[in-house]
Amino acid sequence: MEDLNSVEACPKTTTIVRRLFSAFIIPIGIGVPLSVAILCVQLLQEEKTKLFFIGLDGMCFYLAAGLLFLVIMGIALLRFRPRLIYLFVSVLAISSVFYGASKLLRIDGYNGDRTPRIVWRWKPKAEQHIKEYLTSRKVPEIALSIENLFRPTLNDFPEIHGGNPATRMDRVDIQSDWNTNPPKLLWRHPVGIGWSGFAVVGNAAVTLEQRDEYECVVCYELHNGIELWCHREKARFNHEHGDGPRSTPTIHDGRVYSMGATGIVTCLEFKTGEKHWSQSVFSDPTTQNLIFGMSGSPLFVDGLVVVTPGAGVGGATIAFDMQTGAMVWSSGDDPASYASPIVATLFGKKQILSFNGAGLRSFALDGQALWFQPWVTQGESRVNVAQPVVVSESTRLEDGARVLISSGYDKGTALLNVSLDKDRWSSQVVWESKSLKSKLSSVVVHENFVYGFDNGILACIDLTNGKRSWKAGRYGHGKMLLVRNKLLIQAESGEVVLVAANPTAHLELARFEALTSKTWNEIALSGNIMVVRNDCEAAAILLPINE
Repeated sequence: MEDLNSVEACPKTTTIVRRLFSAFIIPIGIGVPLSVAILCVQLLQEEKTKLFFIGLDGMCFYLAAGLLFLVIMGIALLRFRPRLIYLFVSVLAISSVFYGASKLLRIDGYNGDRTPRIVWRWKPKAEQHIKEYLTSRKVPEIALSIENLFRPTLNDFPEIHGGNPATRMDRVDIQSDWNTNPPKLLWRHPVGIGWSGFAVVGNAAVTLEQRDEYECVVCYELHNGIELWCHREKARFNHEHGDGPRSTPTIHDGRVYSMGATGIVTCLEFKTGEKHWSQSVFSDPTTQNLIFGMSGSPLFVDGLVVVTPGAGVGGATIAFDMQTGAMVWSSGDDPASYASPIVATLFGKKQILSFNGAGLRSFALDGQALWFQPWVTQGESRVNVAQPVVVSESTRLEDGARVLISSGYDKGTALLNVSLDKDRWSSQVVWESKSLKSKLSSVVVHENFVYGFDNGILACIDLTNGKRSWKAGRYGHGKMLLVRNKLLIQAESGEVVLVAANPTAHLELARFEALTSKTWNEIALSGNIMVVRNDCEAAAILLPINE
């Protein structure tokens, strides 16, 4: 009887369990994952989350691959349930691999897409090259006289982009057949670390370098790379993406003006490197500086040296007297970013354009704010790097002036129309396009088409509407100059590439290996001598030209 009662009770118990399972377990099993999925979708739609993933850039692939690996491992553990000894051996083996890799490899900075650069641990760091070079170098005699070294010429490249915000050079016509007539390497040797470019006047080229605990302004002979002088300021900016100064010096009227990564502005004698004056734009660089350091180059205009540090209220843009270094004016409350200021003449009125963290701001030469176009990139990071390009200055009030701006991090490019009505300035967006997102480089304009690096790939868009014509050529986050109808490109890999400025198709004309590691530094072109550098070495290249 007891057995029969037990048998009869079993179906009842099973039925109760099934009902409980249907009533609670299944809804919970479906509801919890569904709720988590909905929560994840909502989280991904939030602006801060989008900005976070956009900021990760190329790291997204590695993180996704790592997450997939963990999911597969988790499923495998649940499915096969290995014995503890096997699990222990597997964990030990994986740990040994990672430990061995950490002893053999190291991260040597990051690429423009935020992916790490993995090198052998015993590979010398960039700073070791300049130390060994300075110790072992033999200084030859300089063939030219001092006057000939520093005398201005028609081929000078005295500041970032040669003083031409449109990054356009028309003085020479570069030959495109480098197989028959290849470029000639004039010199190449180590330099101090940093991401500065060269400014060239006469036969002298000036750049910023980090040497130990000193930011240095260094002058080299253009044709052979001999160091002529070196001025040192005790300052050092450190960041995982690369230490050292970022901006390019400006040479004007026998003086060199520079801005270090920590906000020190200096004025030096061009021929000797003797200091005339220096100023610090920050009272406390550790709290006021940008996360990637001061990168904007000094702008010379009408006796003023203009920088855009974003140094708090009333300190967005600062103008110093070129002779004495005294502050002439300080204006604006906008936060800083990484673009260099430019000078433009719109409707006959000369003004300073600052592409800062809040957008594009225009100042009169007395510091008065004229007009402003909001343009915030990457949220609070505020990463605007490319210099604005004035497409049309316009002299008639009924015609608007046109200015082009571009940023990376999924922001894109915009064409602005600037107007003036009874002394009242205003700007409007003509079009916006995500077909060209220039993250670390400036764009160029040629015959109503815009060329630039869209997340590391060369792209061409129509200036009239922002629509893409083509996208090809993986040159990374390099730099570019327009030389007549050709694009002279310094690829992020260090190679120099010549591409036709052709709106119908990507046509690579020639290629030359100039440098051999990550290159973010601006190009300088003096006549047909191209001067390039990165955080390891510098080189001067004689380009073949059509006479």
